[in-house]
Amino acid sequence: MTLPVDTLLQGGKYRIVRFISSGGFGCTYEAIHVNMEERVAIKEFFVKDFCNRDETTAHITVGTVGKRALVDKLRRKFADEARALYKLKHPGIVRVSDVFEENGTAYYVMDYVDGLSLGEIVKRDGAMPEVRAVRYIRQVAEALRYVHNHNRLHLDIKPGNIMVDADDNAVLIDFGASKQYDEEAGENTSTLMGKTPGYAPLEQMGNNVMKFMPATDIYALGATLYKLLTGVTPPEANLLASGEELDPLPETISEPTRRAISAAMQIRKNDRPQTIDAFLSLLDTSATSAVELDKTVINDEVTVLADSFMSQRMYNGHDYVDLGLSVKWATCNVGASSPSDYGNYYAWGEMAVKLKYNDENSTAYNQTIGDIAGNPKYDAARANWGGSWRMPTKAEMQELIDKCTWIWTSQEGRNGYRVTSKINCNSIFIPAAGYKYGSSLNVSGKCGYYWCSMPYEKSIQSSCYLSFHSGIHYVSWSYRYYGQSVRPVSE
Repeated sequence: MTLPVDTLLQGGKYRIVRFISSGGFGCTYEAIHVNMEERVAIKEFFVKDFCNRDETTAHITVGTVGKRALVDKLRRKFADEARALYKLKHPGIVRVSDVFEENGTAYYVMDYVDGLSLGEIVKRDGAMPEVRAVRYIRQVAEALRYVHNHNRLHLDIKPGNIMVDADDNAVLIDFGASKQYDEEAGENTSTLMGKTPGYAPLEQMGNNVMKFMPATDIYALGATLYKLLTGVTPPEANLLASGEELDPLPETISEPTRRAISAAMQIRKNDRPQTIDAFLSLLDTSATSAVELDKTVINDEVTVLADSFMSQRMYNGHDYVDLGLSVKWATCNVGASSPSDYGNYYAWGEMAVKLKYNDENSTAYNQTIGDIAGNPKYDAARANWGGSWRMPTKAEMQELIDKCTWIWTSQEGRNGYRVTSKINCNSIFIPAAGYKYGSSLNVSGKCGYYWCSMPYEKSIQSSCYLSFHSGIHYVSWSYRYYGQSVRPVSE
């Protein structure tokens, strides 16, 4: 039995609008935050095999004395998990806004995602085009990277737990089966183990997820991608382990996507990609050859090195990614050794790094100079990398914003944006490298500032640049003497 429509919770703060769904230990409702007039989703702890609800009071009791201690323990963990989820802030994860206990049970309140789940979309429309499916999976992977960075596993990744919002972005929901891990003590919190057939790997089906290992979620992520591309739920992991095979993917599916699914759904957890970065690298559609998985044994654990998956195209000795835009974007900043490295800082129109950045020593601050794209006298990208490399124009920066999905994340310990093409799902990472003024580096890890080649039309003292922080990205203008990053492009 579920809560009736118009039931009030928290002294009238929330009003139940409708029942949405139920699982093994919870019911989910649509509700209204009465004072704010806002739609929310509310998850109620209710173990259907053990709990009963009084029809008059809505109070929940446990059917037998012998089960009461277990249910009380699980309810406390449910509430503790909700409080932990409250601290997770990521655009690809549904936000938990409130936790409370009432009616002899626990509740937590989430943002209401107005849309369909990937499971509902596939049920309605059938198999999904590869570009669309991979774009959703990349977005979920970015959210999972954030979750894993907080030593947490989701443990119930499946199409039904991924909503598509009004902006056509994937949002990960339902952390009811998630676990938090402590580096020394191992698992320290958990609710009931999620075991969705077809998506849970063998170790999860056998209740053997006692140690933090992202490969468990990665299996489910690969299985979800398989479902989106075929419309078919994969066989249970124990059946695959006994010799049953997946139905073949459609012939139109690209080799990188096939490789990513195959690697993610390996039966042995040590044979899968061990990090989200490693999984995403397999999805790189610019890869030109089959990937060998380098494995390094550390402390008796097998770690797959994400860098060994990377295979990029090159111009003049530097890597680029084809995002399907008017230009090719470099994978690194000028002066950087990897995509997450900040690289060098340049005043606009200058080719060399300086110890101090101010108007007195700037060569272009008060000078009338036009578009410098490709001009070796003023363009730091062309001057330092040569060939066809150059700084992007204002229009090319705007195209990167308009035709890509931007997700704030971290890579190799550096904050920044994962920028993923809406056209072909390829992506680049742009670190929040900050800027230099005087001799100081400012707001690194929080903001990014990247020069365009275009002067600011209203002032010869300023030029256009891409500015971003964790909540916004836009093209603006800045004084030319500031030291900022350069991300090259090529035709």
